[in-house]
Amino acid sequence: MIPSCLGSFSQSLQYLSLAGNKLTGNIPQTYVKRNALHWIDFSSNKLYGQLPRALVNCRMLEFLDVRHNHFNDSFPFWLGSLPQLKVVSLRDNQFHGAIMCPLKYTFPQLRIIDLSQNGFSTKLTSEIIMCFKSMIISNKRQLDFKNVIFSKNMLIDIDLSSFSLSNKGVIMDYLGGQYLHHMVAIDLSSNKIYGEIPDFMGSLNSLVVLNLSNNMFTGSIPSSFGKLSSLEVLDLSLNSLSGNIPQQLTELTFLDFFNVFFNNLSGPIPENGQLSTFDNNSFEGNKDLCGIQLMKKCEDHPKPPLQKPDGDQDSESGSFFELYWMVILIGYGGGLVAGLALGNAFAVDVFRLLQKIF
Repeated sequence: MIPSCLGSFSQSLQYLSLAGNKLTGNIPQTYVKRNALHWIDFSSNKLYGQLPRALVNCRMLEFLDVRHNHFNDSFPFWLGSLPQLKVVSLRDNQFHGAIMCPLKYTFPQLRIIDLSQNGFSTKLTSEIIMCFKSMIISNKRQLDFKNVIFSKNMLIDIDLSSFSLSNKGVIMDYLGGQYLHHMVAIDLSSNKIYGEIPDFMGSLNSLVVLNLSNNMFTGSIPSSFGKLSSLEVLDLSLNSLSGNIPQQLTELTFLDFFNVFFNNLSGPIPENGQLSTFDNNSFEGNKDLCGIQLMKKCEDHPKPPLQKPDGDQDSESGSFFELYWMVILIGYGGGLVAGLALGNAFAVDVFRLLQKIF
């Protein structure tokens, strides 16, 4: 177990890592005030219980990682009072309930939050997204990610932070500290989050990674995602999203990983921009989706007949005239001249023929 005296360390200690051991039990509840801790890493142990609220004494804390443990707790919204906190990873625990963010807990410096592989069950609302408002760039400044390297099946290096792909989607691994100043990411994957994705999420325009996969999202993909101009990873797979893939996503010029497989999407895949560079693995499992990436090609809709096969031929629908008004206008010029000429030449014969019939 972690000794209870852990919180009585020297006030000069800045980096505390106990990751990758066989520690069990609770994290001690005592942390001295005015400590100098910037980095706390308890990941990959067998710790359980709740996160100690005494962590709010770590006013200089930038990084907190407790992933791969057995913590059973609600969303620790009180961490939002820490003025320097940039990274929170709760991945692969037993956190549960709603994600909430009271007004005074605003996460003012948050850059990365990883809540994946837990039991959070909540509707994603604009109020929750406001917890992450530090991810909004107020001006047109673009972040510099020239050091990003990708391979076919793995995103290898993003400022010492790495990503790998699995059957649960994109997995984010933290291998160093420089990404604290560059990477901006939200990972809510593998929970029980439901409802529609709010349009307001498109305002988080500094996002580089957005992973909402393996949840219970319904509704359509927000067209506001086209405003996420820095986005490089977007994973919406394993949900119940419907409707078309928005044309606005073609404006994401930095997008290097895109996944919507196994939803209920329909219609054509936009052919322009980065979306045309992804293969069928990104789109499979959507039976009504079509495009050059899939075996199912998009077919032109057949034109309606010029006349109804039966019934009153004088009651054509309004849509018929909307579709063919251009054709009518084009034929009008030449048809009018020919019709006047032929009508003048054969008018008497046509009149006699009609008298015989009727």
